Amino acid sequence: MPGHSLTSRIASLALVFVLGGGACRSATEPQLDLVAARALWTSLAPAAYEITILRTCECLPEMSGPVTVVVRNGIVEWRHYVQSGATVANAYADAFPTVSGLFSLLDEAARNGTQPVSVQFDPRLGYPVHIVIGDPATDSPVYDVSAFRAL
Repeated sequence: MPGHSLTSRIASLALVFVLGGGACRSATEPQLDLVAARALWTSLAPAAYEITILRTCECLPEMSGPVTVVVRNGIVEWRHYVQSGATVANAYADAFPTVSGLFSLLDEAARNGTQPVSVQFDPRLGYPVHIVIGDPATDSPVYDVSAFRAL
């Protein structure tokens, strides 16, 4: 449908405008950015991509990373530690989510009222690039996403 394509492009451009240059909001308004960023990601996400996730926390080294995650059609193809090349054990896989999983973390924080929540989104594609959920001083994880590449 030609009209649908134009509508999608207009919506995407509007969301880019809303997100500005890597939007970062305070804990009082993360939902606005979350909705806009998710819509942008949904409209522009490639079917296959690779990201690197560094999870900072007071936890086992296996739960920190950095880890490269390869996703095809919404399914994780593999997760490898960047430094060693070793495969992430299933027990630690949830520590390194897909982009959809990162959005789910933000949804859960919003439902639970976890404060503070700080998030920055990629201005082009809308995926989260930096997430702080809770208070890092109390062992809450911080997620940093880098090296995004469409496959």
